[in-house]
Amino acid sequence: MRSRTQQLRIPAAVIAAGAVAAAAACTGGAADDAGPAVEPGPGAVAEAERLYQIVNDSRAMEDELIAIENRVAKRCMEDQGFTVHDPGYFADTAFAAYGASGYLVDAPVLAVPTPEAAERWGFGVWTQFVLHPGNEDLAEELLTPEARIAFNLPETAGEPDSSEWDAQGPDYQAEWIEAYTGAPALDSEVKGPEPDHGAPPGGCWLQMVETIYGEPYTVESGGSAEEEGGSHTAAHRPNPITTIEEFEDADALADLVDAEAADFDACLAGSGYEGWELGASLFPPLWEYFGAMYDPAYFEEFGDEEGAASPEPPDDVPGDFAGVLELERAMALDFAACGQESGLRLAIEEGWASMLVEAYQPIETDMLAWQEEMQVHLDNAQDYLRE
Repeated sequence: MRSRTQQLRIPAAVIAAGAVAAAAACTGGAADDAGPAVEPGPGAVAEAERLYQIVNDSRAMEDELIAIENRVAKRCMEDQGFTVHDPGYFADTAFAAYGASGYLVDAPVLAVPTPEAAERWGFGVWTQFVLHPGNEDLAEELLTPEARIAFNLPETAGEPDSSEWDAQGPDYQAEWIEAYTGAPALDSEVKGPEPDHGAPPGGCWLQMVETIYGEPYTVESGGSAEEEGGSHTAAHRPNPITTIEEFEDADALADLVDAEAADFDACLAGSGYEGWELGASLFPPLWEYFGAMYDPAYFEEFGDEEGAASPEPPDDVPGDFAGVLELERAMALDFAACGQESGLRLAIEEGWASMLVEAYQPIETDMLAWQEEMQVHLDNAQDYLRE
């Protein structure tokens, strides 16, 4: 998980999306670091759920650390007369919300929903379009807390309001940046004053780090045969899950569920869904198929950049968003039925669990130790703020 608590002077709003993606990592890149092979099955699912709770506890700890760092740094800035702050640096985060739906958050299960999820939400394609202009009433109705959890749509998503900061003008912004970073701001004709990322730590950022953590932490970046490694200054020791690379190995999971996937494809074909084979990614072009119905103008301009082929839409495409959603739900129910009949849904759940356990078991002890270490820092910061 990359966050502003880990690297100097990168606004939280800028790194939040990347932090969430990295925090969602499900297996390591180096085979030497992987745990022992874990057989898919109910035992793997139970262990994955247990380990994933530890992962989410670490994400919640990151959120708490960032919140208290912001409070300590703001006190320092306001003691110097700066009462309006760059919201990009002091934005709250919701990393824990990303994994609230459980260990399957990144598993390729959207095309194989449970019957209950299919009836309520279809495949979830609509979530990518319901926030487009004109759908405000539907968005309020459909984006329930449960739907937001299921499809990783936290309330805090989006850019923070920067209007008050923008109104301060370049002189105030430059002085603020220097007070926060300890180095004069760089002048950018396009973006206005910007921090000097090459300068050593200083200012209220360094004071915040020393108050909470004692001293900055140097994070070493491993090199390779082609390029040298490097380092950067961080507020504290990074969360151990940053040692795990982002998991994109769909082929490995596809191999585990090959027989069930073949049965699923046969079930779809027998149910009238010719051309909807899952493929190695276990995810057919549902976004392309329904996106062109939900918002034809948007999709024509921005969608289908990779040219993914999808089956032809029905002859009687509904003319409104709610009608397309009903079509999505009906199709999702058919896919869910095939997922149950073929055993594919269960096979994915158990296979994904086994891969996640292999990734996280080796760092479990370090994750727990990191949480204890960070709790001490949180307690110290809270004592400071009560003074």
